[in-house]
Amino acid sequence: MQAIWGRIEAWLSNYAPELLENLLPGVDDDDIQEIEAELGYMFPEDIRASLRLHNGTIDNFADIWSLLNIDEIAEAQQRLSSENSLKRASWIPLVRDGCGDFLCVDMQSEADEPLGQIVHYDRETVSIWVASSFQALLSAFADHLEMGKYALDEIGRLHSQELLFDRPQLPPGSKLKYY
Repeated sequence: MQAIWGRIEAWLSNYAPELLENLLPGVDDDDIQEIEAELGYMFPEDIRASLRLHNGTIDNFADIWSLLNIDEIAEAQQRLSSENSLKRASWIPLVRDGCGDFLCVDMQSEADEPLGQIVHYDRETVSIWVASSFQALLSAFADHLEMGKYALDEIGRLHSQELLFDRPQLPPGSKLKYY
């Protein structure tokens, strides 16, 4: 995760240095273990490594999405669980769009699914698979930055013409999975 975040930070330094201030400093292992105990799940190592580097964002990070800090993760999980609105109780929100949708990590894999996959929880329609891991999601984002697919919009936020951040990262020949 350090290499991926290094790529993201290098791009921001070159093209949007003001957005580096949007990244919150990381947390330590004690903080991570505390939220894991509260949630009842131990995060995959890629999420733990990311939280050690950056504990969320202050505002939108990419397109309409912002990364949640550990307090917001716990709050979102509690709210969604109390509303019984999650398709699976094992989905833990990591990223939000501000309109009630989340990118969640699935903490309990099914027979044909990898542990730690990222799912787009859509509160109004069907939810879809997005990436095999949080690392894969951020790696695709770094790739898109480096390919020039992101630019600052008129209000100074990172935006892609194709809204790429939550676009499914499907392996060749595979089909999109709906929940």
